[in-house]
Amino acid sequence: MIGANVNGIKVEDLFQCYDKYNFLYQEKKEKMRYLYPMIKANWSIAMDMPWENFLLLTYNRPEKDLFASVSAWRSTFRSYLIQHMVSNHAENTRLILLHFLELLKEDIVENNAIQVYYQPKTKFAHNMFSHLESVAGPSHSHLRTYRFLSYPLKPIHLNSSSIYAEELNSNNKEDILQFVTQERGQFYTWVQDLDSDDFNLSELDANYKKYGLSRTRKVVAYKDSKNNILGITLINKASAGLNFSLLENSTEIILNSKQPIWVINEVLNNILYHLPSDYIKSDINQIPLLIDPQYEDLVNAYGGTTMRTYNYFTCDSTVQDKWSLYLVNELKSVHEHLLVKNEQSKVS
Repeated sequence: MIGANVNGIKVEDLFQCYDKYNFLYQEKKEKMRYLYPMIKANWSIAMDMPWENFLLLTYNRPEKDLFASVSAWRSTFRSYLIQHMVSNHAENTRLILLHFLELLKEDIVENNAIQVYYQPKTKFAHNMFSHLESVAGPSHSHLRTYRFLSYPLKPIHLNSSSIYAEELNSNNKEDILQFVTQERGQFYTWVQDLDSDDFNLSELDANYKKYGLSRTRKVVAYKDSKNNILGITLINKASAGLNFSLLENSTEIILNSKQPIWVINEVLNNILYHLPSDYIKSDINQIPLLIDPQYEDLVNAYGGTTMRTYNYFTCDSTVQDKWSLYLVNELKSVHEHLLVKNEQSKVS
């Protein structure tokens, strides 16, 4: 065990460490600067919550210039969303994740499926989560690539269209669940609580509200005149910065992959016309969007801006032992590499 602190660092000290080790690269810092005071306040509140809702592990040894952290917040009733896998030393990256998994196993025994967004160019994360997806299989995991875009709050012109929007409710739930399962798979719908009666996360929101924070979701289906679902938006809302890339306030657009491109374009036009109204009272000045890569250019043609590519990985608790074993083997490899490197430095 690495000996990390759980929710045991002041937010100002945490951000200083992030700056010191260049976790917050300059472009991201500039775009997020207007939200910093609010994010810091929200994180200070979150660290007073039970571990079941918010968890920040930090290992900080300034005298040895060592730092590592990982955080997780409860995104759905069934899952944590982990982020901020930050470290300036390869061994500590693996160790702090092992510590995190041990906490899930020993202290948080229920509702501990994992979600994570990571950039595929990050070699360690890409190799690790690709391996876990291959050994876990579709019954216990899901891996998908998204484009993460920024979209202005100003609505676009609505083309003449017979498409109409319908919010998820108890009467249309089964049709929408079937559509999401068709496009994303059964495991995804389970992790996202879309198969439960609390698909808008009101129970989870009540837990957050006890501490002055929030977490809700709105699901809207876009249908044609024959009541066929052409697309769905999962509109996430939460206190700003719970997920530092603003994924806690992102909208995922799921489009009907069986439709021709001209229909997809019409659906997107309708979605992007309606969506800004759901962000009028939001603290953020742009709409974060998640969409399949093949539709990226269409969104950009309507005024969106691509920010980055994310891989999304999720798995249930049955994968944790496989994950721990992977990290243990990684530690052995890193340790052996460091030994060889030290021997080479002695020779030179």
